[in-house]
Amino acid sequence: MNKQRRKWIDELIDKVSVLKDEINEVLQEKKDYYYNMPENLQSSERGEISEEAIYSLEEAESCLDDCISNLKGAVGY
Repeated sequence: MNKQRRKWIDELIDKVSVLKDEINEVLQEKKDYYYNMPENLQSSERGEISEEAIYSLEEAESCLDDCISNLKGAVGY
């Protein structure tokens, strides 16, 4: 791989890492919101929606981890 492509992929890794960090911030806020709900609300529809959002954000974060790993693999890190 030439130097220009390696630099391009390094920049992509940085961008994906920033996005992953931002998703993690939203995830932590959503978890705090959910865990600070009264128990009866956690069992309600509102709580279920929050749990689904948490799951989706965790999945998004995991996908970005995979993306970063694949990009690093492309440049031989």
